[in-house]
Amino acid sequence: MIIFLNLLLLNFNIIFDQDVKDYQYSIQKGDSCFRAENYQCAIQYYSNIDADLVQFDSDDEKLKYQLNYSDALYITGDYPVALKSYQVLKSIAVQNQNKFYHGKAQIGIAHSLWRMTDNVKSIEEILEGIEIFKQLQDTSNFIEASNILGGIYVSIKKYADARAIYQRMLEYAIQSNDSVKIATNFEYLGIVDCFQEKYQEAISNYQKSLAINEKRDNTFNLSITLGNLAEPKMKLGQYQEALDLLYRAVKLQEKHQYKSVLIYSYYTLGEIHTLTQSYDSGLYYYDKSLQMMEETSETREQEKVYRLIAENYGEQGLFEMAYEYHQLHSIEKDSLIALERSRQLEEIKTRYEVERRNRENEDLITQNTKKEKELTAQKDLIQLQYAIGVLIIIFLIISLFLAFRLYKVRQTLINTIRSKDKLFGIIAHDLKGPIGNIGSMLQLLNVEPNEKRKIEYFQYLTISVQNLSALTNQLLSWTFSNKGDFNFHIQKMSVREISERSIQLFEYQLTEKDLQVVNLIERDLYVWGDENALLTIFRNLFSNAVKFTPRGGEVKLEAIDQNSFVETTIRDSGVGMSEKAIENVLEGKHVVSSSGTDNEKGSGLGFSIVMEFVKKLEGKINIKSDGKTGTAVILKLPKA
Repeated sequence: MIIFLNLLLLNFNIIFDQDVKDYQYSIQKGDSCFRAENYQCAIQYYSNIDADLVQFDSDDEKLKYQLNYSDALYITGDYPVALKSYQVLKSIAVQNQNKFYHGKAQIGIAHSLWRMTDNVKSIEEILEGIEIFKQLQDTSNFIEASNILGGIYVSIKKYADARAIYQRMLEYAIQSNDSVKIATNFEYLGIVDCFQEKYQEAISNYQKSLAINEKRDNTFNLSITLGNLAEPKMKLGQYQEALDLLYRAVKLQEKHQYKSVLIYSYYTLGEIHTLTQSYDSGLYYYDKSLQMMEETSETREQEKVYRLIAENYGEQGLFEMAYEYHQLHSIEKDSLIALERSRQLEEIKTRYEVERRNRENEDLITQNTKKEKELTAQKDLIQLQYAIGVLIIIFLIISLFLAFRLYKVRQTLINTIRSKDKLFGIIAHDLKGPIGNIGSMLQLLNVEPNEKRKIEYFQYLTISVQNLSALTNQLLSWTFSNKGDFNFHIQKMSVREISERSIQLFEYQLTEKDLQVVNLIERDLYVWGDENALLTIFRNLFSNAVKFTPRGGEVKLEAIDQNSFVETTIRDSGVGMSEKAIENVLEGKHVVSSSGTDNEKGSGLGFSIVMEFVKKLEGKINIKSDGKTGTAVILKLPKA
């Protein structure tokens, strides 16, 4: 009895050891086939393992086996079985609280549902997967999950949303130097380009993906890219190149049984053969595509293939067959475009009826011969009418073009006149002060008895004439350089230098009114601006400060660096401005110029010029005053 029990135990251990060896052998062979991208081989070995009975060495080993088995089923296009396998993976992962494999299961479930055209459930599943990998900070799988969401958006024609996802994921892939995901996202961007009929852009993106996949020798992705690249080539009429790419793709796909990819490759081959009038070959590949759909349960493209078959028969003149496939196509078509497809169906049906009647009434053809001459004469008349119509249209187009050119010339002339008027206004405004100074000094020279004072006046006069000459040359040069508008030459300018050049023009007024100028602007502050425009702005602002400051007063210039701007303040100790006056000036309302503290006159033009030039230089200007003790003009210009 003991011997018998020992024999039973020995046999049990032998059988158990053999099962262990068998499962380990199947795992090793399946993994080897999977790495070699021989997925049918992998499925063959993985399917020998009963996961419920086998005692795996670890939970990770069991999870990895279930994931590889599910992926192999998905890649070969067995979506219903793959879906169930991914759901088993999810159950095991949740039970073991393994977030990584849980996320991978969500990707597989979503992808399978999408392939089976259940977009709603697919979105629910993939959003959960995206959130898992976001928490895990797993960039590679986060990109993969997000790309599936992009694919769903493509299938429901939300191309802008899909492109935004693919572009963002491409940036992540580049940042993480993930060549697989870089190639994949270039591929997906190419798909969106194709749907939006941007075929050259699609070819560019596909070629980038192809270069990476060829370098990595990734058979699965390479076969997809080759097939995808063929579509824009076909759309651009490059049929032979498209066929070469597809034959190369199909060879890889058939070898490794990539059934889901073969659906697309077969019907694209059929489409090209139909376009090149190889109708039988076209029908052959359409039929193979439908067979793959039946094997994989992926029917998303079924209505398209039915339509392509109908078009094939239609081009052959076999309208009865075309009508039948258009009926199948209409049944499959989404309800949103059912009305349009029904119209096409009726058109095919009508053509079929016409063809049938023509066959039944061939004897009537001879009667139509008599009317050919009449029809020819009518055609000639119609062609003549068309020719006259075209000539009238051309005449109208030329007339409109000339009228538009005349309008543009008129507008240019008006703008030129306005700009020149403004330039002459600036010249008159800026020259009036220096000329007035020279006139005042000449009057003083006539009545001044003191020789020493006369020498001083001569010195002031000489400096004033030199400044006036320089200012006149500068303004004239600016005038001739502006043909039709103020064309600013933007360059880096020293705020200190501009302020000093402006102050020089007012030396006589400063001396005459005994005004003190305090220039605190540092020499290392620079702004972007036009030299002449800046000089005009500073001249006008400084002129106003001098004009409204009483004898013995002070004008202070300061500037500070404020990030992207340089803020310059010209502050006087004059009579100040009321809130209403400040508001009118800053709003560009017409302001009647007030007399200065020494009864100086003004035109009211100066500040309007300043406002316009500051705006053109993309600056800002503000005025602060309490209405009693002076005014501060604050000028902000872009920092250089």
